[in-house]
Amino acid sequence: MIGVIAKDSERRAAEEFFELFKTPWEFYVSPKAYDVLLVASNDVPPGLTAGVLLLYNSRPTSLDEELGVAVQSKQAGGWLEWNDVVFPFYGKAAALEAIGRPFMLSRGTPEVTGLEVDNNTRRVVRIGYDLFEEVSFLLSQGQPPENAHILTLEIHISLLRSILVSNGVSFVEVPPVPAGYDFMACLTHDVDFTGIRNHKLDHTMWGFLYRASVCSLIDACRGRISWRRLFQNWRAVVSLPLVLLGLLRDFWLEFDRFIQIEKNLGSTFFFIPFNNTPGMLAPKRRAVKYDVTGIKEQVRRLADSGCEVGLHGIDAWRDSASACAERNRISEVTGQSEMGVRMHWLYFSENSPKTLEEAGLSYDSTIGYNEAIGFRAGTAQAFCLPLARTLLELPLIIQDTAMFYPGRMHLSETEALDSCKRLIHFTALFGGALTVNWHTRSLSPERLWGEFYASLLKEIQNRRVWFDTAREVVAWFRARRALRFEKVEFDKDSLRINFADSPPNGHTSFLLRVYRPAVTCSTIPPSAVPKYSDTPWNGEAELQIVA
Repeated sequence: MIGVIAKDSERRAAEEFFELFKTPWEFYVSPKAYDVLLVASNDVPPGLTAGVLLLYNSRPTSLDEELGVAVQSKQAGGWLEWNDVVFPFYGKAAALEAIGRPFMLSRGTPEVTGLEVDNNTRRVVRIGYDLFEEVSFLLSQGQPPENAHILTLEIHISLLRSILVSNGVSFVEVPPVPAGYDFMACLTHDVDFTGIRNHKLDHTMWGFLYRASVCSLIDACRGRISWRRLFQNWRAVVSLPLVLLGLLRDFWLEFDRFIQIEKNLGSTFFFIPFNNTPGMLAPKRRAVKYDVTGIKEQVRRLADSGCEVGLHGIDAWRDSASACAERNRISEVTGQSEMGVRMHWLYFSENSPKTLEEAGLSYDSTIGYNEAIGFRAGTAQAFCLPLARTLLELPLIIQDTAMFYPGRMHLSETEALDSCKRLIHFTALFGGALTVNWHTRSLSPERLWGEFYASLLKEIQNRRVWFDTAREVVAWFRARRALRFEKVEFDKDSLRINFADSPPNGHTSFLLRVYRPAVTCSTIPPSAVPKYSDTPWNGEAELQIVA
């Protein structure tokens, strides 16, 4: 059991950290003895009893003098090196001086930011940054786009896990992957357009004509697209008058193609509730032309095909009245009250989680980047944002327009696939859900990103992946969060675990990952995952695992 001492202002961040690192823990109860005591406070109560004492702080603590630790210069924001891992920090980190074994440095310097302290009475690990301040920043502000490829929060979890293993602590965790899978995948689609026929002689139509003709020719000459795709775009330009007259199929109406491409994979479509409504504080071009009540047949066909229908919010992020009205509009079409949301153009604010929760929305999937792909919160797990209690955030990882738009990443398809492969690799390494947003218009001229999307799906399917709708993946995370360890007892040859509650029926089984290090190590191990054993768990109230 891990006991935690945190500042009052950081207790919420501590709770969320241990929902992501799902292992037995509790806030410190005096005078209880713990296997590990994690202290993230300046004032350390006297008389602590623990096998391992772990101090996270960029400021001096009341124990440092006793331990012979001198806290030197502080740096705001920068990079840390832990063996072969380099990762950013966003608050402050201090240089530490003491007799002990360093295992973490400030990048490119000899300054020590993590060390095992020589102490005759107990094992002590001192780290010079504020763990829960870092967690709070990642889950509220998020990483800048240039660090999007780094699973920073998961690295913090990995470091703590390695400290436990190196100090010979036996423990159990429930990793963020269902039994038998490497990770989960959510294929989602923002529905900003339901046909070019809605856009006669407006800026969208003229923009299409310019990009499909002139820009496509430039891209073909530069080798960014094939000549075949150039001719597809030009053919669409020539056919546009007949499309607008209703004499040819609308090539921007692609729901059936998505159903065919994603058959049995589960996918989620986010629809905008009101047409000709850009929202407050937004430019007029943010408004869409389609009326969701006018395409009930298409929406219900998606639902009948096993797809989820959610809200692509306009003003839902601003106030709960707008969120309720927008949710109700989609409910009129689907007949379903439970609903998730992603905001149009990824609009969001500090108060949005509370606003969306008050409106009865079950999850949000807005937190991501318009101009990059990757892990804004430093994790691919669903998490609870500050100010929310029940609303979970399913972070957006890969977005088509972020990769390909000029003015954003503007990647070639080869570069984009390489970037996606790295994100897939990291998600498989740490677990969680790879959430992809492929706009429904993106299969069509002038984008023609359908072949790339097929390649991306094939790359994901090379792994052991559980595909499902965003709603079902969030439900799995919610069930995992609800797990409570009542008792964990290690003995020589077995492990007995009692759970306070069983998970809801119908969810893919969880894994119980058990670490039983035979001896302590002299140094904190590198980022390689420590040895463990996995046992599938299907909801038994009591489980005995033989070593």
